[in-house]
Amino acid sequence: MYERKIPLTIDCGLHLTREILNGKWKPALLNAISMGVKRPSEILRILPEATRRVLNVQLKELEDHGMIKKKVYPQLPPKVEYSLTEIGWSLMPIIDAMNVWGDKNRDFLEKVIAQNPKIKEISKSPCDLIQVNKERV
Repeated sequence: MYERKIPLTIDCGLHLTREILNGKWKPALLNAISMGVKRPSEILRILPEATRRVLNVQLKELEDHGMIKKKVYPQLPPKVEYSLTEIGWSLMPIIDAMNVWGDKNRDFLEKVIAQNPKIKEISKSPCDLIQVNKERV
């Protein structure tokens, strides 16, 4: 089990927000759930680069922080659905603003990122897949 070596700093709102959103897939998970993607299998389908284990860990952290709630249906095979809590919905303007900022600065950011010698390959974003699912609903 991971044990934090450096004390958690939560003395300002930025640190608190970072603690909640800290994780490669957390903003994408919250965005997907807000658009009606509820089942773990659906989430895996739209985030194919993420492993099931990492998604489960980050979903659990979001649940522990009260951003999402998990509903388990008592049936075989088991059925699980996730939804945003009220406080989770309050994060969506931040995530939407991050998305708008990234789109607005796409040309510049893509050039800067492409110049990084550590990046060998760029893949398609799950944002497009989430948008397609949203339009079907």
